Amino acid sequence: MTAHSSDRRALPKVALLASLLLGLAGCGAFFPEISTRFTEAPKLESFDPPPPADRHFVKVAGGKVPARTRDGRAWDQAFGSLPDPSARVIVNGVELFRTNAEGDTLAPSWPDSPSGNFRLAVGDKIEVQLWDNNPLNDTPIGTHLVTLSPDMLDAQEAVFPISGGGEVTLAIKPAKPIWGAGFWYELRNDSAYVTRVIDSSPASRQGVKAGDRILSINSKNLDKMSTGEMRSHLGSFPTGGLTLTVQHSEGATLQVVVKEGPIYPLFEDYRQLPVLPK
Repeated sequence: MTAHSSDRRALPKVALLASLLLGLAGCGAFFPEISTRFTEAPKLESFDPPPPADRHFVKVAGGKVPARTRDGRAWDQAFGSLPDPSARVIVNGVELFRTNAEGDTLAPSWPDSPSGNFRLAVGDKIEVQLWDNNPLNDTPIGTHLVTLSPDMLDAQEAVFPISGGGEVTLAIKPAKPIWGAGFWYELRNDSAYVTRVIDSSPASRQGVKAGDRILSINSKNLDKMSTGEMRSHLGSFPTGGLTLTVQHSEGATLQVVVKEGPIYPLFEDYRQLPVLPK
C-alpha cells in the first residue's frame, strides 16, 4: 500500500471526527437540575394550609381471611396450607395499590406494604379485594365495594367486610405533609428556569409552574447575580420567604412570595422526592 492510498483512506475518518466536534460545539450547554430544600415536616398539631379536601393518606391496616375457602373447605384441606393473602385497593375503577402477599396466615397485617397520599373524596367508589397469592395463579377470596361517605373519613378507619367472615381494614386519614418550597430549577448563565413543581406545594399554591423563568429574587435581577448567588438564595429560604418575579412560558409575569411550608405530595410523586411523608 502506498503512502498516498493510506492518506486517502484516513481522510473520511478525519472528516467524521471534525464533523462530530463541530456538532458538539453547536449543542446547547448542559444545565444540571437543582432541588430546593425538602425536609420532614415539623411536629405540629395542624398545618397552614391543611391538606386539600380530596387528598388522603391511605394504608391497609390489617385483615382477616375467612376460615374456609369459597367452596366451603378448610384451607389446609383444600391446599395443604393456609393462604398467602394480599389486598388490592381500587378507587373509581382504578387500582391505587396492592399489598405484598403475607405467607400462610388468616390474620395478615401487611406491615411493609405501600401507603401514601392519594386522591380520595366523598362520593368516590372504593373497592377492596382480598386475594390468595400463589406462583401459578392468584385466586380471589372476596371483595367489597362502597361509596365513600363523610362518616368513613371522620372515623379515619374503615372496615370492609368480605363474604365468608373475612374483612380488610383501611386507615384513611388527612394527607401527610413534607416541608419545603416544592420545586426544582436550572441555572442558565444569567437566569434560572423552574423545571418541576410538586402539586400542592407552596410554589404551586403561588402559581409557579414548570417552564417559568425566574427574573428576579428579592427585587434583584438575576442578570446582576452570579450563579453562586442565585443558588445560595434558592437553596435556603428565609422565614419570610423569597420574593420571586417569574415569567410564564406564554410571556405573562408574576411576582410572588414563596415560603417553605407544607407539601402534600401524591403517592405517584414519591419516587422523585428525597424525603417522604411520615
